[in-house]
Amino acid sequence: VNVELRFNYCLFFYVLKVISVVSSTKEQTVVGIIGQPVLLPCDRSTLATPNYPTRTRIYWQDLIPRVLHVFKDGNEEYEHQNLWYKNRTTINTDQLASGNLSLLLNPVNVRDNLLTCDVILIINDVNSQECQITVNVAASYQKPTLNFTDMTLVCTTHGGFPEHQVTWRTHNRTLERHEAVTKTTQDPGTGTYNISSRVNVTEGQNITCSIYNPILNETQSNFIVIPASKEETHLLKWILAAFCPLVVFLTVILCLKYPNLRKPWRKMIHCCPEPEPENTAQEAEIAELNPQQ
Repeated sequence: VNVELRFNYCLFFYVLKVISVVSSTKEQTVVGIIGQPVLLPCDRSTLATPNYPTRTRIYWQDLIPRVLHVFKDGNEEYEHQNLWYKNRTTINTDQLASGNLSLLLNPVNVRDNLLTCDVILIINDVNSQECQITVNVAASYQKPTLNFTDMTLVCTTHGGFPEHQVTWRTHNRTLERHEAVTKTTQDPGTGTYNISSRVNVTEGQNITCSIYNPILNETQSNFIVIPASKEETHLLKWILAAFCPLVVFLTVILCLKYPNLRKPWRKMIHCCPEPEPENTAQEAEIAELNPQQ
């Protein structure tokens, strides 16, 4: 009995596979985001026949072949559904008669990448393959984070799919791949990729780290300007501390030696004291002689 059941089971898949090979189909590609639902669209003319829904069967299967979903004689049937797709597929039975053979796959898993689903319709024992839908799985990379230590810059990002290379760029060129040390790991739970890339940098360099997702046509990037070393910063502070008093001293000397320069210099840097009016002493003397005024 077990041998007979196995034979019938294999024959079932063999027939479906032959149908998918010899029938013409509408080919489509959709993008599925990891953890979210994706619709595998399939539309054709009405299925309504005098006997509908009896003598009507619809199979959704991949190329292995594994059955995603089955509609048979008016009911959904799960006997032949592969465990990988269990509790993840949905159809709208109310719209089948009008030709909507779309299947909802929810949630998308990284193992669904490049899944090709054939939709096979059998009405009154007449077979036809209606659609073939391929799923490209994707997930957005997070914005890279940059960490600078000892003239080494590390760029990290995570959560993306598919795997792709980090690109480094300075103000005038794109770094070659061998100039960076890049490590990629795959999350065992979600299947998404974590990427860490390291490059050597120089002071004052403006550098950008980018990660591109070809499926989503999406780029995430971050940039940094490499600061000067602490030694150079301290030297600059000492130079400024010594130079500024010298400038002030020379300015004061010029103001005293060349009185004609006082007014314009006073407007610019306010270094020279306001001269007293020439008649101040005379006015005080007059005030003492004429106390009544």
